Amino acid sequence: MAEPTEVVPRSATLNVPRELTRAQREEFAERGYIVIPDVVPQDMIDAANAAVDEQLAARPPAPGHVGVVYKFQQLEDAPVLASLLRDTAAFSLAESLTGPGTIEFPESVQTALTYPPFKDAREKPHIDGGKGRKPDDPPWTFTMLAGFFLTDQSTDDQGNLFVWPGTHRQHAKLFRDRGPDAFTTYPNVELPERDMVRGKPGDMLLKHYLLGHNGGNNTGESVRRTVYFRLRHHEHEAKWRDALQDAWHDYAPLRGLVP
Repeated sequence: MAEPTEVVPRSATLNVPRELTRAQREEFAERGYIVIPDVVPQDMIDAANAAVDEQLAARPPAPGHVGVVYKFQQLEDAPVLASLLRDTAAFSLAESLTGPGTIEFPESVQTALTYPPFKDAREKPHIDGGKGRKPDDPPWTFTMLAGFFLTDQSTDDQGNLFVWPGTHRQHAKLFRDRGPDAFTTYPNVELPERDMVRGKPGDMLLKHYLLGHNGGNNTGESVRRTVYFRLRHHEHEAKWRDALQDAWHDYAPLRGLVP
């Protein structure tokens, strides 16, 4: 685990716009996710991979492990990983979907690893925070998932995340019809064909919270590595019921971009 006093290396600056184009916002609104290329320079990717190496050396998976491993850290214990979001255009790009000054900087970070050879047997997606929830308990909801590719996932079955495009809008309609307290497991909606999210090291994924997703297969030669931050609109915690029923509640700039 990285020490809180660890020095974060200075990085070469990429000429990355700090705001998404209208076409990119429309793509996110329609499909529920977008991959933005070249957000993080190579030296920062190298430093992040080195930080993950240290984390795994301290607490390695069992010998011969196949499948997923999830590591969670507080940001104060992971300054190198925090820099992916803080010291690039990433945070500004995320806020171009919600509005300037609307996103709270997260307190934790997740590293997701998939050890090959692995095939995920689940055929249906999920939404974080609803499984096993009792109707009277608030779910662990948020606004947006920001993911950073540390390994090459530009081809199929390299541990790529599965997503079901457009289901963020289907889920919001279902919760309008049934009420947000119906969120105790995965909502039963008609599913489109699923996509594999493809990206190369340095690319960033932005995904709507309500978009159905699941882990993917890794038939490649290397361990898949992706770093995730769960971002919340500053009004989300108090108004999570509204956010479940209105796909654009936390995304005011996107309202009206798609039917």
